[in-house]
Amino acid sequence: MRDAFQKLWIVISRPDRLPNALVAADALRERFPGGIHLLREESKWWKNANWQEFVSEFAEVHAFPKVRTCRGLKDLPRLYRENINRQRGVGALPIDPDNDVLLCLAGLLGLGNAALSAHPDVYKILCASQKAFGELTRYGDRARFRFTTSGWLQNRVVEPLAGVERTIHYKPRINPGGDGVRLRRLQKDPGEIFDVIIFMSNSGGELPARAEDEIIPSRFPSIAELHDFSAQFNGRLAPASGQSRQRRIIFFGTPFLLVKNLEPAVYVEHLNRCLDYIRQNYPGRDLIYRPHPFEKGEASKLNLEGFKVEDDREVADLYFLRHFAEIEAVYSVSSTVSRTALNNGLNSYALWRCFPFSDTQTRFFRKVMGDVPPEFEISDLTKPTAAYQDRQSMAAGQNSFSNALKRAMDLRKVSQVNDSSGRAAKYAK
Repeated sequence: MRDAFQKLWIVISRPDRLPNALVAADALRERFPGGIHLLREESKWWKNANWQEFVSEFAEVHAFPKVRTCRGLKDLPRLYRENINRQRGVGALPIDPDNDVLLCLAGLLGLGNAALSAHPDVYKILCASQKAFGELTRYGDRARFRFTTSGWLQNRVVEPLAGVERTIHYKPRINPGGDGVRLRRLQKDPGEIFDVIIFMSNSGGELPARAEDEIIPSRFPSIAELHDFSAQFNGRLAPASGQSRQRRIIFFGTPFLLVKNLEPAVYVEHLNRCLDYIRQNYPGRDLIYRPHPFEKGEASKLNLEGFKVEDDREVADLYFLRHFAEIEAVYSVSSTVSRTALNNGLNSYALWRCFPFSDTQTRFFRKVMGDVPPEFEISDLTKPTAAYQDRQSMAAGQNSFSNALKRAMDLRKVSQVNDSSGRAAKYAK
């Protein structure tokens, strides 16, 4: 009877992680008869997302305010007050340390930290990408890095008083500029806090150096792992016509008037060639242009003949969730949306190699996209595109995210048996 009320508590921050939470809930629902709860961090992103239809997949959704950093001593009381209030709210959740499980998918330095600190004895699972894990285990030489002002106040004053794990927010003493130069992580290594870590990569077969037994390799979560969506995908051939329902070709725009990593006229010239390429390779399909939320009229400067403009500003991850069975391919110049689509098993492509970007920008795009299949990056617009993804194999594969979660739960059973055996041996002496 002790397991009859087992509950799973999933922590995310923004709505772009909601599909991952749904995959986790779908994979583990039978193991948690007490229900699956979602903890989320309030922000403007949730207000702009249409996510309410997925609420029924969870026993309850618990929203907590996002705590903003402070800029100086005058703002310190506010920072302390907000941390304490959130900590009390998270601590009041009925999380049973003997039966329940805490699964952190995102927001580790914010809401995730509050949850694991308020309930230190519950079984904890962290899901981290190869890149995120590298950041969480990265050390900053104090000769090269120093605390940010708000980071020092959090680490030295607020976090000890609020009773949460300390965080590190460093910046270089000589700041070279650019993304990725700051260091943000928990003060402790993830292995000191979490019982199991799921290490996510594109192949699902990679592990960090000196990996422990408690680190499980996994692919990124895929919408194809959801049973309802797999059924939609398997039924994508309309019985009457025998034609595929996969007709959507999605192009995600870039705010090139804002970013200006190329002169706008040059960018438009090359982007129009890419749009021609899509028109030529997908005759008769539903071509869709989705502007970036920060675009300011970029679409009006492009040749979008044959494209339908969808300017609803919906988060790409939720868009994929709604239209998964209908999408044939996803394109962008350099957006991480292409990488997200790739992780979900969609045929996805990046076109940045078709633009005359500088060496610095090229290195940045390589770093952002990471390890990708060769078909993902298009460099020659004279060659036809190649479909390379098998959605169903990603869902059923041994290294799928769902299977990794189940392995993490099996490790918990092993640890419980070992703990019981240890206690029995202790009392027998």
